[in-house]
Amino acid sequence: MGGNRLERTFINSMSTVLQAVIPIFLLIGAGNLSVRLGYYRKEYLGGIASFVLRLCLPALVFGAIIGSHGTQIIDLPYLLAYAAGSLAMLLLGMLWAARVRRCSLGQAAIYGLGMSCSNSAFIGFPIIHQLFGSIASLSLALTMLVENSIVLPLAMTLASADGAGAAGFVDSLRKIVRALRSNPIVIGLALALLLKALGMQPPGLVLRAISILAAASAPAALFFIGGSLVGIRVRGMLGDAVSVGAAKLVGHPALVLGAMLLLRPHDPTLAASGVMLASAPMFSTFPIIGQLQVMEEFCATTVLLTTSAALVSLTTAAWLLHLSGVFVR
Repeated sequence: MGGNRLERTFINSMSTVLQAVIPIFLLIGAGNLSVRLGYYRKEYLGGIASFVLRLCLPALVFGAIIGSHGTQIIDLPYLLAYAAGSLAMLLLGMLWAARVRRCSLGQAAIYGLGMSCSNSAFIGFPIIHQLFGSIASLSLALTMLVENSIVLPLAMTLASADGAGAAGFVDSLRKIVRALRSNPIVIGLALALLLKALGMQPPGLVLRAISILAAASAPAALFFIGGSLVGIRVRGMLGDAVSVGAAKLVGHPALVLGAMLLLRPHDPTLAASGVMLASAPMFSTFPIIGQLQVMEEFCATTVLLTTSAALVSLTTAAWLLHLSGVFVR
């Protein structure tokens, strides 16, 4: 009897996860096939990325904060747990790169960044939205707050300042601070928090327009991911790419899971969403940041491998979370 119950639980879990995950990768496949067949030119993908990053995602984050109530806006245990898990993975990745691969500080920062910063918006969010519903927007907003204000700036500062001395480090830090101040996502977060603090609410029609714009983020982003993978080739860097990808898809969510279990966010579903976001592959602009250390081909290879493996890793992570019930109230 117990075996049959476990088997039914397994089948139901896999069915739920696959129904959420497979449509996401079908959209990625559509983008890849469209570019590969010449139906959509790859050079146009930059326009889609700009649309998503500059308009859709800020609208999504703004709407998530404005639509939250009371203490739901900032879940401090969630922020601390996600930051702790991500920073631990960043530092462990840098240590591995420095000790095992004999990399410089800047190169080690690129390795660590690939292991610790998820494609939370383009791949993670559509999946957690299918699995967990409305809490996904809040989870994305809090996760992006950690990624955009802590993990990414720290890694980029180390990568940019490699070998530049103290003056170069300070100059790089100033540039990153200026970039953060002009980041549309950070601006959207700050504006929403300000309005919430003042007790102000935008008109309903404005909120509706923001909601429509935010809804465009998932399909556009997934099409972009698929198209951007066309033309990337593995060139003698498979070993390191597999190591970085394994750390991202397994090590990062494991560390975030441990931190979530230790700090216990107020909403268990929110905690589960955070673990799933950490299970996503690294962010799609990783190759662009890799240019800081002339590592763009390696970064692109790693993105290709981890994105391809994400169907298995995300399905497994979601099934294990569902089966274990660690975040059930």
